[in-house]
Amino acid sequence: MIMKTESYLKNLLKAYLLMMIVGSISCSSNNDGNEPIEVDNESPSKPIGLTASNITQRSLDLIWEPATDNVKVKNYWLYQDHEFLVGSGKASYALEGLDPGRTYTYQIQANDAAGNASELSDPLEVSTMELLTAELQYDSGNLEVYLGALMDAVPGVSGNNYKVPTDNDLDQWGLIIHAILEDNIEEAVAQAVYLNYQVVEFTDTESTPNQVYYILKEFSIRTNYWGTFVFSKTPKKQNLVLAAPHILHDQNTGYQAAYVFRQNVAKALFISGAHRCNREEPTECSGTTKACSSNYAPYRVSDVPHNIYSTFQRTTEIMYNELPSSVFVQLHGFSKEASDPYVIMSNGTNKTPSKDYVSLIKNALLEEDNTLTFKIPHLDANWTRYAAFDNTQGRFINGSPNPCSVEATGTTGRFVHIEQESSKLRASKAGWEKVSNALGKVF
Repeated sequence: MIMKTESYLKNLLKAYLLMMIVGSISCSSNNDGNEPIEVDNESPSKPIGLTASNITQRSLDLIWEPATDNVKVKNYWLYQDHEFLVGSGKASYALEGLDPGRTYTYQIQANDAAGNASELSDPLEVSTMELLTAELQYDSGNLEVYLGALMDAVPGVSGNNYKVPTDNDLDQWGLIIHAILEDNIEEAVAQAVYLNYQVVEFTDTESTPNQVYYILKEFSIRTNYWGTFVFSKTPKKQNLVLAAPHILHDQNTGYQAAYVFRQNVAKALFISGAHRCNREEPTECSGTTKACSSNYAPYRVSDVPHNIYSTFQRTTEIMYNELPSSVFVQLHGFSKEASDPYVIMSNGTNKTPSKDYVSLIKNALLEEDNTLTFKIPHLDANWTRYAAFDNTQGRFINGSPNPCSVEATGTTGRFVHIEQESSKLRASKAGWEKVSNALGKVF
């Protein structure tokens, strides 16, 4: 047994030496004994095009052109005030936790896997916004004109201006809305500044008697684009809450909503702050549309009636719970096909509520214009076009357990979605007046 083991070990050693010799020959043949092993000593190119955007009091976004390398750029090092701050695997970085009203200097360095580093980019100086002052603002004039100027500044399809609010943002927003509804304007002012919003006490001096409104709007340097929210100090239509979620896509509906609101002195008005297609990212909520593309695609995150993470949604939820008699009327517009009616109205479901505001508004509109034609999903069971079954505010109001993805199976009747063909109701003030008068009669 011992002799066999020794023989086995000798053979194993011979095999090992043979493998070493073969490996040595192989390596020698590949290198020819003359060529040195290549070492990467080439540094990436100097990063260029460093710019800053979305600058707020405490945050900003940096972006630059990708550097080049003979092999591959591995990562970038970001320097703040000439000291290393953080590494990034892509040619951009979002900075938070900055000081308001301070100037920072930024530079970028590109690195490859071999440890070669580029020259530092040219320095970029960026100043964060000054700390905003929480003070109640005052203005006066014609409310409709004032709101029209704000709507004229709303960004369109491109730009990615709209910021999706975080959970913390929405909680902070809730504090503002609660304070306004409790008539604690001082508290609303104090809370609004944290979200780059201000409260304006606006006196409409062209109405008789003069009416006072509280306008929740962003500061002149906008960072969020969540929209403008108006509350009547002494509403004449205590239960009427109006909204214009698509002021650019549904032409004239923003101006129409401002007109109707002012004529009726309704409780509140919500006006969107960006085009529904302003951002490219899809919302998590169910439903599709051709509004932003030639084919059906998920709604965008900037499409506020189809995203539960919006100030439209949070304000609706708070007002619905705190004002149990409130009714939420959204004004929309559509392109009429030959088989379509002039008006499509829905409560967000195909169920009939105990108090049918949709039917009441239909009858009031017919008194204004008896040439109007209608489709109403809970009366026309086979009608689903523009029925608003996937509207997240409507789903919430109608009791959906998950407004983002689950259609409501019942209805409270407190949600009214009005789709209007252009010529009859939303093309001019003559049409707006019909809608205003009809809502005034019902509410």
